[in-house]
Amino acid sequence: MRLKLPGSEQLLFAANILAGNLFFGSKPAASVVSILVVKWDEIGDMAACTHVFELLKTEYPGATLHVLCKPFVAGMITSDPYVDGILTDVSEWNKPYDLVAELRGTWKTLFRSLRFRPKMRCSRALVRWQNKGQQLHETETNFEAIRPLLKAGAQFIAPRLYFSDSDQQVVDAFLTSRNINRIALIHAGARRKLRQWNPERFALAATYLHKQYGMDIVFIGSEDEQADIKRIMNDLAFMSHDASGLFTLSQLACLCSRANFYLGNESGPLQIACAFQLPLIALFGPGVPEVFYPRHKRAVVLHHILPCNPCDQIHCVQPSDPCISRIQTADVLIRIDEILQP
Repeated sequence: MRLKLPGSEQLLFAANILAGNLFFGSKPAASVVSILVVKWDEIGDMAACTHVFELLKTEYPGATLHVLCKPFVAGMITSDPYVDGILTDVSEWNKPYDLVAELRGTWKTLFRSLRFRPKMRCSRALVRWQNKGQQLHETETNFEAIRPLLKAGAQFIAPRLYFSDSDQQVVDAFLTSRNINRIALIHAGARRKLRQWNPERFALAATYLHKQYGMDIVFIGSEDEQADIKRIMNDLAFMSHDASGLFTLSQLACLCSRANFYLGNESGPLQIACAFQLPLIALFGPGVPEVFYPRHKRAVVLHHILPCNPCDQIHCVQPSDPCISRIQTADVLIRIDEILQP
């Protein structure tokens, strides 16, 4: 029988828990003037984390709050009123903070915590360990991680995203120049190929949204997703709009705030749309059930959960009939009617 060794993430979790027990406090301190939230993660993960900034700043109103995150994610939180500064390289963490909330770190950030010993420190590793096998929704994991640092009875709040006046001007100019009014956003891409629904089915759904509900179809995504978007647009018998690569993350948030409907795969843009509680349909494939599902009342999740779920999202054991492909066009059209009909 082969012994299964813990993976790198599990080892880092264990190291964080051990360090927390040996070196760091987790009870509220009398005086907190500086806070660092470590969120070295992807777009969707950051979108599911922003409520932490508000909760910590409300708890410690006199403190400055900095966020350490990946450079390409920083634009999502530049207009957040609860964030006072953003670090985009671990080397920029060059001073002590009174409170450190490590919501996704690395070995380097753990060593920084040990070097610049905070008065208080919390880690999502403990929450993940305590809920092993029954992983919480990502927004709840982040809340539970900081709960020991909040007053007793602190209540969960949903994440929110913010954008600037200049973001609004850019988005409004785009919509006005193309005479776009009733907006259906479609994101057909995803970080993993196994998360991507069939392009032809996206085209059928877009056609239905346009004909039945008078929607202006706007495709969003990164520049490297443009080829797939063009493929879908070429299958449409009406004018649609390609916004891929045009907007920053905060401008994309602004666009979501203007939209009437959203359809897309499990991805970062989906989590941005969730922050604005858009009527939406989320298409899930090999992702872990529940953890990143949208939760508001006008959101629908379509997810065929197979015995092989969750997987590594790279090597499919059923390549001729993967889970994402089991979502039929008819399933989506029925759900569109349920959401959009009065």
